[in-house]
Amino acid sequence: MDAGDTMERGVRAPLRPKLLALPSGLRRSPSLDVPTPCTPRSPFLITPHRLASFTPDRQRSIGARSHEDMEKTQGPETQDDNMQVPLLNDKNCTGSKAPLVVLGFECLESTAFNGISTNLVMYLETVLHGSNVASASNVTMWFGTSYMIPVFGAIIADAFWGNYNTILVSLAIYLLGMILVTLSAFLPTATVLGGSSVFGAHTVAFVGLYLVAIGSGGVRSSLLPFGAEQFDDDNVVDRENKMSFFSWFYLCVDFGPIVSGLFIVWIQENVSWGLGFGIATACIALAFGAFVLATPMYKRPMPTAKAAAVISDSETGLKEISEEAAGSSQKLRAATKAEEFKILLGLLPIWATSIIVSSAYTQMNTTFIQQGSAMNVSVLSVQVPPASMGSFEVVCVLLWVLLYGQVIVPALRGCGFSFGGDGEPSQLQRMGAGRLIMALAMAVAAFVEMKRLGSAARGEEISIAWQIPQYFFLAGAEVLCYIAQLEFFYEEAPDTMKSTCSSLALLTIALGSYLSSFIYAIVAAFTATADSPGGWISDNLNQGHLDYFFWTMAAICTLNFVVYSVFARNCKPKSQDYALMT
Repeated sequence: MDAGDTMERGVRAPLRPKLLALPSGLRRSPSLDVPTPCTPRSPFLITPHRLASFTPDRQRSIGARSHEDMEKTQGPETQDDNMQVPLLNDKNCTGSKAPLVVLGFECLESTAFNGISTNLVMYLETVLHGSNVASASNVTMWFGTSYMIPVFGAIIADAFWGNYNTILVSLAIYLLGMILVTLSAFLPTATVLGGSSVFGAHTVAFVGLYLVAIGSGGVRSSLLPFGAEQFDDDNVVDRENKMSFFSWFYLCVDFGPIVSGLFIVWIQENVSWGLGFGIATACIALAFGAFVLATPMYKRPMPTAKAAAVISDSETGLKEISEEAAGSSQKLRAATKAEEFKILLGLLPIWATSIIVSSAYTQMNTTFIQQGSAMNVSVLSVQVPPASMGSFEVVCVLLWVLLYGQVIVPALRGCGFSFGGDGEPSQLQRMGAGRLIMALAMAVAAFVEMKRLGSAARGEEISIAWQIPQYFFLAGAEVLCYIAQLEFFYEEAPDTMKSTCSSLALLTIALGSYLSSFIYAIVAAFTATADSPGGWISDNLNQGHLDYFFWTMAAICTLNFVVYSVFARNCKPKSQDYALMT
C-alpha cells in the first residue's frame, strides 16, 4: 500500500474507527437526517500504495478532483441516453448494480497494480540484474510518474472525455502495459543476449511499466467520481447508498495490497515471475471486460466544461450586461484572483514540507524491501517474502486508526491537552506529529540495519520480524500526515481553487518519489568506492552502509519537522477563524 491509497481513502476516514458508519466525504444534514457532501474525503491513499495506490498507493483513485466535483452530476446532458438502462432515468428507482461493478473493478485494479508494484524492486534486481541503487531509483521514478498522471487524467476527464471514456481509453493502455511486463519475464535479458536489444526483457519491461503508469493514472483519476455519478442525489435512498459506497470503496483499495502481498508476491518469488505478473494481468483483463459489459447500466454525464459552455451561451442570449457593470465585474474578479493567489502562496511552505515526507515514505517500496532481502525471511517456520511486509503495514494503518481514536486522543486529553473544534488535534498538529513519527521510522530502520550488519559480521542472520517496528511507525506517520494534509489543503483553499489545491496534495507524492531518486543518485555519487560502486546502498548490503542512509533520511525528516513547525506556527487556518466565531 502506498501514500496514494491513503489519500484515496479520504480525508478523515482513516481517523474514524467506524469506517462503515461514517464514510469519507459525507455528513448528516440536520434538516433531512440524510448524508450530504461536505469536505472531500478522498488524489494517489494513500497508498502512498494505498494514496500510487486510501492511505499516499492511499489517494490514487480520485486524482486531482474532490468530492465537490463528483457531486456535480446533475443537469449536464448524458453522452448517450440510449446506452442507459431505462429505469435509471426514473428518480424513484434505486438499486442500480453499477456501483457494485465499480467496487469489483477497484478490487481487481488494486490487485493488478500492487501485483506489479509491491515486489518491483526485487524483479529489477534479480531478473533484470539491476544494481540496488539503480533498481531503487527506477522504482521511485516509476511511482512518481504513476502519481503524476492522475492530475492530467482528471483535467482530461473534466474538460473533454468524461469519466467513462477516460477509464475506457486508460484501460486499453493499462492492459497493454501489463501484457508487456508479463512478457518481459519470459524474454532473455541483456546479459544473456550479450548486449542491449530492442526486444530484450529490460526494454520490454520498462515500456510496459510506463504504459501501466499512464493507464493506471487515467483510471484512478476517474473511477471514484464515476462511481459517485451512478447515484441520484434527489433520491433519499440513493444518498444513503452513496454513503456506504465511499466506505466500501475504501475497503476495496486495501484489498489489492493484501492479496498481492500475501499471494502474488509468494508466487513471484517461489514459483514464477511470469505467473505472478500473469495473474495481475488477468485481473486487469477481467476488470476491463466486466467494465465494458456493464456499459448499459451506467450514467455517463458529459464533461462539466461542455455543460458550462452551453449554460453560458444560454445565459448570454437571455440578457445583456451593461459595459459599466461588466467593468465592475472584471475589477472584482481581478481583486478576487489576487487574493486567491496570495492565499495559495501562503500554503506553499506547508506543501513543500510534504514532499520530504513522501520521499521518506517511498522507502517502504525500495530500501525496506532490500533490507528485508538480506535477513532471515522465516518467521515461526513461515517464509515471509520481504515485499509481503507491505501487507503488514496495511494492518498497522488500521491499528493506528483504532489507537488514534480510542487511546491517543483520550490520553492527550487526560494529560491536560485541550483541543478546539471537534475535540481532537488540529490538521496542522496531526501533520506535525506525522512528520516527527516519520523521522522516528527512519531512525528505527537505521537501528535495525546496524543490528543486521553486526550479526552479518558474525556470520549470522537476524529475522525479518525485526522490521515490524519500522513498518508500524511508518503506518502511523501515514495516517497522521496524508489524511490531515488533504483535508487541510482543501479547507484552506479559496472556493474557486479547491480542486487545484487537492491536486497539489497528491502532487507531493509524485515529487517525493522523484526526490527519492535524486537522493539515491547523490548518495551513490558521494559514497561510491572502487570496491563498492553503489556506496552506502551497495549491491552486497553487508559491504555497504544502508544504516548511514537511513540515519541521513532520519536527519532530513527531523530538519523537515523543524522547518514545518516554524511555518505552522505562523499559519492561521481559516478553520481557526471559524472556531473563534462559534
